[in-house]
Amino acid sequence: MYQKKKALYLLGAAVMVASTCFSGTAGAITPSGTVKIARVTGATPAGETIPNPNQTASNYQVEGTDLGIMWDKGGGEIFALFGDTFGPGWSGNGGGGSGWRSNVLAKSSDTNLADGLTFSTMIQDTPGHAKELLASKKIDNDEMTVIPTAGVTIGTRHYIHYMSVRHWGNAGQWITNYSGLAYSDDNGQNWTKSSTAKWMNNASYSDNFQMGAFVKDGGFVYMYSTPNGRFGNVYLSRVPQNNMLNIGDWRYWDGNGWVADRGLASPVAVGSAGELSVVYNTFYNRFIMTYLNEDRQAVVMRDAGSLTGPWSGEKILAKGADFPGLYNAFIHPWSTNSSDMYFVMSQWTPYNTFLMKATLNADSFGDNLVSEPGFETQDATPVMAPWYTTGNGGIDRNLGSAHSGQDNGFVRNNTGWNALIQKIAVQPNTNYTLTGWIKTSANNNDGLFGARVPGGGPIMGETHFTSLGTYTQLTVNFNSGNNSFAEIYCGLWATADMWIQMDDVSLTKTNNAVSQAGFENQPTNSLTSPWYADGNAGVDHGLGFAHSGANNSWVRNTSGWNAVKQEISVVPNTSYTLTGWVKTSTNMNNGYFGARAIGGGPVLNEVHMTTPLGSYTQQTVTFNSGNNHSVEIYAGLWADGDTWLQADDFSVAKN
Repeated sequence: MYQKKKALYLLGAAVMVASTCFSGTAGAITPSGTVKIARVTGATPAGETIPNPNQTASNYQVEGTDLGIMWDKGGGEIFALFGDTFGPGWSGNGGGGSGWRSNVLAKSSDTNLADGLTFSTMIQDTPGHAKELLASKKIDNDEMTVIPTAGVTIGTRHYIHYMSVRHWGNAGQWITNYSGLAYSDDNGQNWTKSSTAKWMNNASYSDNFQMGAFVKDGGFVYMYSTPNGRFGNVYLSRVPQNNMLNIGDWRYWDGNGWVADRGLASPVAVGSAGELSVVYNTFYNRFIMTYLNEDRQAVVMRDAGSLTGPWSGEKILAKGADFPGLYNAFIHPWSTNSSDMYFVMSQWTPYNTFLMKATLNADSFGDNLVSEPGFETQDATPVMAPWYTTGNGGIDRNLGSAHSGQDNGFVRNNTGWNALIQKIAVQPNTNYTLTGWIKTSANNNDGLFGARVPGGGPIMGETHFTSLGTYTQLTVNFNSGNNSFAEIYCGLWATADMWIQMDDVSLTKTNNAVSQAGFENQPTNSLTSPWYADGNAGVDHGLGFAHSGANNSWVRNTSGWNAVKQEISVVPNTSYTLTGWVKTSTNMNNGYFGARAIGGGPVLNEVHMTTPLGSYTQQTVTFNSGNNHSVEIYAGLWADGDTWLQADDFSVAKN
């Protein structure tokens, strides 16, 4: 029998991205005022005063359980999906005991969450007994259990993403055999595991797509994923929503575009990440991601204006100090249209689930990729994640030395290199701006502030500074090159007792939404991600045809439609300006430059080029993104005889 329960695990929620006009802003947001509303599962222990509307112990023999992955199943109901579940004989305060089911499922039509989350029923195999949906062998080092990690409904078919757990290790560590998809065509009563829709783990148990969270948008299902355990980064994939079970149809985000090889996937956020949930909030027009950061002993939140990011730095949603043994924050899909966000959270002790509420507010730090930019929610010295130190450093807490707020970071020593550092996921070949407020001792003569490849790799950009008697803002502009991570740092080489104080750090991405806008990082003469071709198109490498730099794109053919194109992320219902430089053959009379919905969807706006362009000429198109989170930009022509077009230096910026 199952003796040692995992010390928490990573799972996901699904949500349909709404296509509406938005009542809030499109700016960054942050949570506050997190409170416990009600118990969702288990019996009410002595002394607990919060509501317990479901009484799952007596009604469904669910005495101990966790997770609570929620998604809209249609028909005015949601599904709420739970993990390892125990009945009479549960060992209490943690997983274990008898009546073990690897997973159970509830339905709810409750629209008033202010007094708790009430179930309509649970899926049962016999009256009063919640049914195990997906069977597991329950054999350690073979298949210990099968844990659901996400759910989504497409039409009348419901899907569960699950992980086959091979072995539970130390807290936050476990290994999986594979992850896969199961489906139900009878409203959740019976489920079939697909024999082909699986992501097999590798020999080192490091595959990046073993747990996930689903989001539906624009005819696709997007899946945010992590490796097994709780210490991995977050990755992204997608599939046309009607092709969920066709594993070969899934595509993986490589930092600039979508590719078939998941081994080329780049992270969209730096972990340690566990228990993922991702939704779209229509009030603020922002995507929200939540997960447990084991290193910080907190459930954290990130937000972004688009599915691919950039995702903000982490913001504390709930602390372990306030809710001991906390993990997961699965957001209720019907609480995504206001500033109140309801979510289900688990606590290892008492190994049950609770409905929580947080208030979302505008974030004064804006679209900042740095976690803990002002050091305000760090709880104890020495420096905790996500900041780390080389040499000697820490945090000044309420000492009156901050640039703003109460706290700031510092390094101090009389010898060697001493620095505050943080690792951040970045988009390859993209421009960034790093800023921070720095103050130093009078004898500092060798300070450095910048970004580099993690692990002491090449410098992407930095500035050298000496004595700064008052807080001074330093700025570094850099390009990420071919890297998916950047390590930002501020430090000094000490030769006597020297110190630096740092506060209010910011890292922001350039305003241009186009990746590899000048084709300089295209590795071959063929277009590669994020650029794609319709018809015959490619890249001129160092041939002297570029508008700027060494490279440019081209299309050329004797007939048909031929174009270069790229899918870019946008904020819905927002005005953008697309520009690019175009040159054509003397016989071109039917060219187009513009933006449309992805997949050959409706044109949002375009320029029709009916006369030849003998030299590079800037084309400009203003368009509104409509209900789209992604659009396709393009430059192309209908060929009639040997006709060509060259295009370079694209830009898309919000108006």
